[in-house]
Amino acid sequence: MAPARSDSRLVDLAARSYFPDMLAAGARIYEYQPRFVHAKTFVIDDDIAIIGTANLDNRSFRLDFEVAAVIYGTTMNARLDAVFQADLAHCREICRSTEPQPFWPRLGQAGARLFSPLL
Repeated sequence: MAPARSDSRLVDLAARSYFPDMLAAGARIYEYQPRFVHAKTFVIDDDIAIIGTANLDNRSFRLDFEVAAVIYGTTMNARLDAVFQADLAHCREICRSTEPQPFWPRLGQAGARLFSPLL
């Protein structure tokens, strides 16, 4: 789940440049419509959850002062899963397209992708 619109157009373009590859690999991508969402929540097999501010990139791990909590147990993980499921009602699923994307969005995404390691 990603925000339909984040607080940075450059980040939006860079993120969307990865969508076709992710969809081709079988990932499902949802755009959260109502507002910007910055939460990072991972629920793994109902037993482990990770909640925090850190992105999964070198900048977050090496330069920024980001935090994450690891939670073991099914009670909290069930709650987090319920919140995620409720949020899906406010999302639009991104589907794999057989149509080529217009030139200008592709150009913007390709350019932003060059800066993605720094974003």
